[in-house]
Amino acid sequence: FGGERWDANLGLRFVRTEEEITNYVNADPADPDAITTSAFGAFKKVRTNSTYNDWLPSANLRYKLNDDMVLRFSLSRTLTRPDFSALAGAVSLSPPAAVGGIGTGTGGNPLLEPIISTNLDATFEWYYAERALFSFGVFHMDIDNYVALGTDRQAYFTIDAQRPQGELIQYDLTVPVNSNAKVKGFELAWEQPFGEYFGGFANYTYADGDTEDGTAMLGTSKNTYNVGAYFENERFNARVNYTYRSEFFSGLDRASAFYQDEIDNVSASFGYKINDNFSLALDLMNLNNPKTKYYAENRDRPRSIYENGRQYYLNLRFKF
Repeated sequence: FGGERWDANLGLRFVRTEEEITNYVNADPADPDAITTSAFGAFKKVRTNSTYNDWLPSANLRYKLNDDMVLRFSLSRTLTRPDFSALAGAVSLSPPAAVGGIGTGTGGNPLLEPIISTNLDATFEWYYAERALFSFGVFHMDIDNYVALGTDRQAYFTIDAQRPQGELIQYDLTVPVNSNAKVKGFELAWEQPFGEYFGGFANYTYADGDTEDGTAMLGTSKNTYNVGAYFENERFNARVNYTYRSEFFSGLDRASAFYQDEIDNVSASFGYKINDNFSLALDLMNLNNPKTKYYAENRDRPRSIYENGRQYYLNLRFKF
C-alpha cells in the first residue's frame, strides 16, 4: 500500500525448526550403552531432538523526498540457524600432561537454539546523477540466542600412554553457547561513473557489537571499507578493488581469547566478451600478498601467521 510519495509493505512468516542431532562421545566401558569395539576406547551415541516455533514479522517504508532523494525504514525479525559444526561438532580432547591435571578440548552443542534478531534500519539515498548514488544508513540489531563461545567442564573416560587402563579425566571444553548480543552502527556508500566507460565506488561500515557479558562478538570488525574503480564497454571490462577489515575476536583457546589482526587486500579482474556465447575472465587475488595474523589477548602475544600468496585464475565461460 502507499500514496503519492510513499509506499509500504507488511509481512509475517512462521518458521518451524525440527532437529535431530547425533553425537558420539567417550564413555566409561561399564556404561551399558557404551560401544567397546573401537581401538580408541569406548564411546556411545547420544541423540538430541529439539523443535522450535517462531513468528517473524517485517515492515518496510519508502518515502520520496523528491525525484532524487529517498528515505527507507525497515523493522524486521529474522531467524538464522546455528551451523551444523556448532550443533554436532565432534569432541576433540587434549589430555593433561601431568597426572591430576585438567585437560582441554573443543566440541559442539546440540542444545543451541535458533538465532533470532530484531532489526531496525534507516537509510537515506541520493541519486544525484545518472547511475550515481550516495547513501547513508544506520542500523541496530538486538540478537537473542547469539552463538558465542564458552567454557564447560566435563568428564571423559580417557585411555592414553599415562593411563593405559583408562581413567575418568576432567576437561575444560570450549563449546558454542547461546548468549544475547547487540550490534549498532552505520554505513556509507558511494558510486559514480566518470564519463561513458569509467567509474568508481566506495563503502564503509562501522559496527559496534557486544554480547550480554560485555565481551566482543565473534567475527565482528568495527571498521570495514573498500574502494575501487572500473572500466566497462561492450567487449571489455576491468575492475580493481582495495578492501580493509580491522581486527576482530576469533575465538577461545583454553579459555583465553584470541583475535585476528587487521588485514587488507588488493584484487583485480578483467573480462573480455568473445561473442554472445564465449567470454574470458582473469581474476587476480591477494595482489598485495597479505598475511593473516592471530594473537592472544594483545599483539604482544602472537599465535600464528598465514600467508596464502597471490592467486591468479583464468576462466573460459560458455553460456547457451
